[in-house]
Amino acid sequence: MITGTKLVIGIVTALLGFAATTSALNAPNDQPASTIPSTVYVPFSVPAPTTTVNVDSCTIVGTLLALEGLPVAEMETALKVAYRESRCTHDAFNSTDTMGGSAGYFQLNYFWCKPSTYWPTGWLQAQGILNDCAQLFDPQINVRAAVAIWRNSGWLPWKTAN
Repeated sequence: MITGTKLVIGIVTALLGFAATTSALNAPNDQPASTIPSTVYVPFSVPAPTTTVNVDSCTIVGTLLALEGLPVAEMETALKVAYRESRCTHDAFNSTDTMGGSAGYFQLNYFWCKPSTYWPTGWLQAQGILNDCAQLFDPQINVRAAVAIWRNSGWLPWKTAN
């Protein structure tokens, strides 16, 4: 069984390998410019999101969370939330949720992207994350929005995150 901790360690290891690869290519060397490799091989791959629940789909979420700068200490909770909310499915939608529904990996309520008294264009629009609620189905935008909401409100919007 893969635990959240093992998943986090795997993601961090992959990202560190990527960082080491790119740092090595940017390091000064004594070779002529013509012998410096022009192709960078990334030491991991991210499969396309699918509606099938599997470890790969949660790995995508973890990778996107790391790329968005979520602290490692929060990674396990974030992955639990994504799994509980959507089974790590990017196109999950709950039409019965308030404010028009909840979408994506983190089942982000449309409250965050609907105009209000305080946010005439919507909170996520004011943060520069998206233009309309339909973009919450984009995996990268959904994760970026979830991290922004977490930075603003902690895990409270997901109520039972811990």
